[in-house]
Amino acid sequence: MLASIGLSTAALAGCTSDSSTNPSNNSTADGTGLSTEDSDVFANVEMNGKNLEVEVTGESSTAFINLVDPNGELFDQARLEEDDTEASFEILGRYEDDLPTGEYELIALESLESDDPIDSTTISLDAECRITDVLWAAENPDMDWDKNSPVWDEYAAVVIENKGTIPSLLTELKWDGAPVARLQSKDAQSYYHEVRLPPGETTVYSADSVYGTEGAVHSLNCGELGTEPMTVTAITQVGPDPSYTQQIEYSDESCELAIVESGPGESTAAGGEN
Repeated sequence: MLASIGLSTAALAGCTSDSSTNPSNNSTADGTGLSTEDSDVFANVEMNGKNLEVEVTGESSTAFINLVDPNGELFDQARLEEDDTEASFEILGRYEDDLPTGEYELIALESLESDDPIDSTTISLDAECRITDVLWAAENPDMDWDKNSPVWDEYAAVVIENKGTIPSLLTELKWDGAPVARLQSKDAQSYYHEVRLPPGETTVYSADSVYGTEGAVHSLNCGELGTEPMTVTAITQVGPDPSYTQQIEYSDESCELAIVESGPGESTAAGGEN
């Protein structure tokens, strides 16, 4: 039945960004954890950029490969031309909605009319991201900040660790209770990104000021504040959205800031999680 299911069309929606996330993020690892040891046909499966790359053995008569999602629905289908042994499925950045995470099935078919698959294997597509640290530029001047900006020392960097099997995609950093949001009489300040988060650790720099207390027109009235929380949430395409909270102390007279406590919070469920 899977061989006869037609592919549904889906609107392509690349994540747009009002920021180039400058400087670019730094990754320390890019493993996948994908294994096909239980298969005689599927020789290798790995993530390459936004794509899931699938290789079959040269001895197999595979003409089509179906990728079936955790709900048992056909996610995508690839056709192998004669003598081809590799197929590619776009995983990240393909859909506007989040990617369903969990156990996917790869099915090798000799033809679309074939009743029996040649072989199948199960792979886990999941991303488990958490924010391990939030760094203030003023306290970490030697990092790779965009020092062309006159307020670079008000920027922040977020360290995100992915313990999953595939990359996720960061689309937004939302800063609830940030000093710059309070300065603008807002609850939160959001910056949009398009940053790949491979398994391992990635540092993402804010697109603009986070710890700013002075604007072109007025300054933040720190006399009305004491120690207030700031929570950053990373909006990701794959897996739950992690958060991290800092307690920021506002000095009454000079409006100097001090981070007095910080730590990760619980991840919130995203549309891509089953």
